Amino acid sequence: MSLPSLPKVNHPLLPLELVDKCVGSQIWIIMNNHKEFVGKLIGFDDYVNMVLEDVREM
Repeated sequence: MSLPSLPKVNHPLLPLELVDKCVGSQIWIIMNNHKEFVGKLIGFDDYVNMVLEDVREM
């Protein structure tokens, strides 16, 4: 499975801007405990708690 690439920009993005651009896209999450998840990003908050759908643990 290939993940979509992000659009090219001429200025650096802030971290929350980058996450915001990924809403609606499939993302790959790597946790500190080395668990990995792939799912579609539905939303997030200022603490970067994420809501995903169709999630699979890798």
